[in-house]
Amino acid sequence: MDKNQTNAIKRARKSAGITQEKAAEMSGYSVDAIQAWEAGTRRASVEVLDTLAVCYEAPWLAGMYLRELSQGSVAATFPEFQPGVPLPQAVVTLLDKMGRFAEGRSDRRLIAMSADGCIDDQERAEFDQIMEELHAICEAAMELKFSRQGGRGGRGLETIHLQT
Repeated sequence: MDKNQTNAIKRARKSAGITQEKAAEMSGYSVDAIQAWEAGTRRASVEVLDTLAVCYEAPWLAGMYLRELSQGSVAATFPEFQPGVPLPQAVVTLLDKMGRFAEGRSDRRLIAMSADGCIDDQERAEFDQIMEELHAICEAAMELKFSRQGGRGGRGLETIHLQT
């Protein structure tokens, strides 16, 4: 890992306002292990990521860390998003992207293209563009899921539970 780049584990810890020593105490791992994961000299297991996510109140930690470790098509499967975006901004961004998708009738074009069970050479460019739009919607949805919600106490990074 680039020494100038802070990885997701370190960002989550700092966002929680926790020292490495406190993180070690809370998680049951050694300070040396915390330092190694943050420096990128040692890879954290999924179990470690789950534990640290709870300690740091950062449910986004595992996905973001795995995305950072991955390259190429594997990295592309994890949406790249910014946790802690203010709730109103996250809502507006997601709704705007969804609205543009519907207004452009991309949903209808996708149905028409896929009706025959394959995307042919003539449809490929438009299909790829629609997939980019959907990927952007997924990123915006993740930002909403892990948005910063004011006025609720705590650090404000939590999953939104909408009542219907």
